[in-house]
Amino acid sequence: MTANTLPRATLPLVLSTMQRWRDLSHAHKRTSALSVGIVLATIAAAQLVGQHIQELLANRAGASTALYMDSVVVPLVQELASKPSLSEQNRSALDQLMSPASTGKPVVAFRIWLGDRIVFSTRSELVGKEFPSTPARNRAFAGDVVASLGLEGDDEDDERALRVPILEIYAPVRQAGSNKIIALAETSELAVELMQEIRATQYTSYAVLGAAAIGLILALFGLTGGLQREVGELARQRVQDRLSHKRLCRANHRVLENNDKALRRVEEELGAGPLQLIAFAQLRLDALREAPDRLEEVDAIRAALSQCMAQIRGVSTGLTPSALQELPLTDVIGTAICLHEARTGSLISCEFHDLPAEAPYALKTCLYQFIELALNTIFRHTPNAKVHVCAKCEDDRLDLNLVSRLDHVPPTLTDAIEHDTESLRPRIEALGGMLAVDSRSQSLLVTTNFWLGDGSEQP
Repeated sequence: MTANTLPRATLPLVLSTMQRWRDLSHAHKRTSALSVGIVLATIAAAQLVGQHIQELLANRAGASTALYMDSVVVPLVQELASKPSLSEQNRSALDQLMSPASTGKPVVAFRIWLGDRIVFSTRSELVGKEFPSTPARNRAFAGDVVASLGLEGDDEDDERALRVPILEIYAPVRQAGSNKIIALAETSELAVELMQEIRATQYTSYAVLGAAAIGLILALFGLTGGLQREVGELARQRVQDRLSHKRLCRANHRVLENNDKALRRVEEELGAGPLQLIAFAQLRLDALREAPDRLEEVDAIRAALSQCMAQIRGVSTGLTPSALQELPLTDVIGTAICLHEARTGSLISCEFHDLPAEAPYALKTCLYQFIELALNTIFRHTPNAKVHVCAKCEDDRLDLNLVSRLDHVPPTLTDAIEHDTESLRPRIEALGGMLAVDSRSQSLLVTTNFWLGDGSEQP
């Protein structure tokens, strides 16, 4: 397969993966992203732990070798404190000590460094040569025992040619009786068994980290699935609650509409029946006044009829106008404002935004009564108030605000508006609306709102 055909072959797999990703829910996308983050974090942690294990085991092996060198080699190189090289006798002793039979370790090279110069080596051709310094040698000359897997010096070509793991150990050689470092002992030994031990320990740590990551990912997906089921159940419950709320609002609309129709019939019957009969009775009483002996009786009957007529007219004037059912919502609000202006002579500003042309009759009567009651209360306590009525509809929500601006809002007005509008609160809430009164230093806000999409539509 050529380089040009490889991307073409992987293109369907990439497209399929992208499509599956798009089909996942947002919760599963977030969980998958977190899982990828956990995997990357686990890989990074495994690398750090593996490196730490390698350094720890290498230092342990290096410490053992350094201890051997310190007990055997240090006495033979003390002359380097005063001389630039070793005597032939000490070189021969070092050759014998560094033989595999003497050390009992797979030593492949041993060197004594004086600065950057080799003063002894198991490879005699390197004695007297200088090589550039390395970080490991610099640390050893600073007083640390440095052990590392791998070779970094230019003097170690023969060791590299072996192509086997080699542990390189640098141990400082101090002058007897002081902490002065006079030389550096370098030991290179085979590390096949050490590498096996390191790999076994690393694989064990990798398995533990991997198991922990897999358990965390499984727990994360399980938690996400459980939360999704709970969210789905809550969503279904919310839908059922909204449907129940809609049915309740529709039922309230029908009940209130039937009540309004019944009140409208009462209004019509009062005007067409009892009021006319009472007026006719009052006319007939005028004829009885000619009988002098019955004047007191006639006056008592006339007073009772006049009081009855006044009471009936008081009841009928408090009923909602019967023409509201045919009026659009804008005209309903405007009619309530105009009737109040005609009755009291006050001036009220108003504005309308995106009001629906049609609305249930129960909602119209509720808005009419709300405006009438709020305006009567406001102007009864503050005749000079400037009132602005704002009605708007946005996202199936109808808001009606009455703003009264004054130099100072008296507490009596706030108490009165809260008391008077409280009688409308059950009706407003039955229609799915809310009522609120907000009093500030120079303004009084009386507001109500309805969700037209939650039961305000005609059944």
